[in-house]
Amino acid sequence: MVTQSLREHADRIALAVKRLTAAYKRQPGEEVPVVESIVSASPHTYTERVHDLDKMLEHAVDFAAKMAALDNDWPPFIDTMCTVVMVPEAFGCEVVYPETEDMPWAKHAVYDISKVWDLKPKKPSDVFSIRRNAEWIDYAQRRMGTDLPIWTLDIQSPFSVAAQIVEPTELMTACITDPKAVHHVCRMVTDYWIEMMQEHLRQMEHPGFPGRIFPCISQNIGIVIADDTPLIMLSPEMYREFALPYNCEIGEAFGGVHLHSCGDFSHNIDSLLHITNLRSINFHPGPGEFPLPKTSTEDAAFNRVRTRLTYYVDCYGGVARGDLYKNRHRDFYAEYVLPRLAQGDMTGCILQSCCSARLELADLDEAIRWTRSQLVKG
Repeated sequence: MVTQSLREHADRIALAVKRLTAAYKRQPGEEVPVVESIVSASPHTYTERVHDLDKMLEHAVDFAAKMAALDNDWPPFIDTMCTVVMVPEAFGCEVVYPETEDMPWAKHAVYDISKVWDLKPKKPSDVFSIRRNAEWIDYAQRRMGTDLPIWTLDIQSPFSVAAQIVEPTELMTACITDPKAVHHVCRMVTDYWIEMMQEHLRQMEHPGFPGRIFPCISQNIGIVIADDTPLIMLSPEMYREFALPYNCEIGEAFGGVHLHSCGDFSHNIDSLLHITNLRSINFHPGPGEFPLPKTSTEDAAFNRVRTRLTYYVDCYGGVARGDLYKNRHRDFYAEYVLPRLAQGDMTGCILQSCCSARLELADLDEAIRWTRSQLVKG
């Protein structure tokens, strides 16, 4: 099924790779890639797929085939498992696997900051979530071959992982009362993640970069850091002390960083620009989340990054649209997103489609084409 879709849509996929590669390189004058990945694939919940690799295979095959069939600038790939719980589990957090389609989550392991000195991480091979993902990759490469890239894992930033291991209020308080303990946790997590990620990349015969959340190409352009907690919750001064040094180490180790965060992290834009080898950012613009400036000349966070970094504009969630544009996907794009983006240079922009209330391929294709047509108009 996947092979047939790849063959039928080979020219379209090659064009998508070309557009994405140009966007990641910030080549001026190139067409903005319009991407979509919100497709329905198989009836199995995430927990069912984790515990049954045949169900994960069914999901991955169906997902890749549908991605290939869309008029999409996001090339098809082999899906992997959620990374959010992996490192916390290695440091003693209990992982909860919901019976619904929701992703797993980790219970805090430490409620007293003084106990972090007793933490001893398990070997990756002894951590269920890490081991299971490695087993899936081996299985997928045997059953699906290596024509498609495998979606490389996204790293939860060291401070974000620390806020899963240590109860967040305790961790935040310790940034003032016991900074040495906070640095100790971040140091251990950073070392563990770099070693784990290096092994993860070695395992894959055809890794896709930069990794989860972002549309991927086969060229090694660096990896993803999900930096939600520190970018949102820390002041610029605290970010520079407790998050920036460890994110820089990751950027140095892997030659490139592509950073994701939910929420409004505009107060930390100038901080993240100091991350070693930062290549791109992903955010959720809108009146309810990360506000976009009305003009390209405003002294605004977005304007400080759009001329220096690739930026993947991801507007799927209803939070970003806010009450004003609730269930008004196209109005949100036509009235808010596109006028603000097109008002300045869009070099390096990767744009999610306006989305659709329905996940059938025809509806998703229509949303992609409508978004592309609005860019042409603009």
